[in-house]
Amino acid sequence: MEVNFDKIEKLIEKLKTSSFISNVNFESGLGISTEDFLDYSKEYTITISDEIKSFYSEFDGLRLSWNYISGHVESNQTIISENTKILPFYQMISGYDGNFWEGEIWSQNTSEKISSFYKRLKVFDYIENDNVHCICLELSLDNMLTPKMWIFRGGYTPIPLNIDITQYVDKLCQTKGFWGWQYLFTDIDLNSPENEGIKLGLKDSLRSYLNFFPEMRHLDFYKRMKQFL
Repeated sequence: MEVNFDKIEKLIEKLKTSSFISNVNFESGLGISTEDFLDYSKEYTITISDEIKSFYSEFDGLRLSWNYISGHVESNQTIISENTKILPFYQMISGYDGNFWEGEIWSQNTSEKISSFYKRLKVFDYIENDNVHCICLELSLDNMLTPKMWIFRGGYTPIPLNIDITQYVDKLCQTKGFWGWQYLFTDIDLNSPENEGIKLGLKDSLRSYLNFFPEMRHLDFYKRMKQFL
């Protein structure tokens, strides 16, 4: 039963109804079979949680991208590119070059105090393309790939999400994937000076999206963001 896939298809239809949104593109990999999960478990010496199996059995990675117009005055409008890039399973586990995310999440210079945890973070989705700002799954100390998720941003302490992989697509579709939507499902202090860039990014993208999809004002996450608009 392709629950998440159906939700993504409905999101695509919704994005295409907006005259402010263009160049909507979608691609996904075929879901992983039970046999493939067994092979991955042996290859990487891990246990894969049922939640992860359920998610990746629908699609082995997906990419959804689109452009939208930011700004209310024609002379001050900007075309912004957005995308969701959920990695295929093998890439999520082993990194792009089979280096298990060395050089992106951790390095030989990462302090011993945090390196053990950082090495257990597996990049799942990207918030931005041009720097290390991403959503990670957590590999537990006993090598179980769990549904727990974190926001990783280079130079900052990882932030736990209050949702896990079972809710990820649902929240993506509710928010229509505006920039940084994942932060609204954390306990981050948006008034902290170090998070000023995050707050401004959320403010700008959410303002635009509320023009495209005014029904978003009735969703729970809007109450958290309203104070910053």
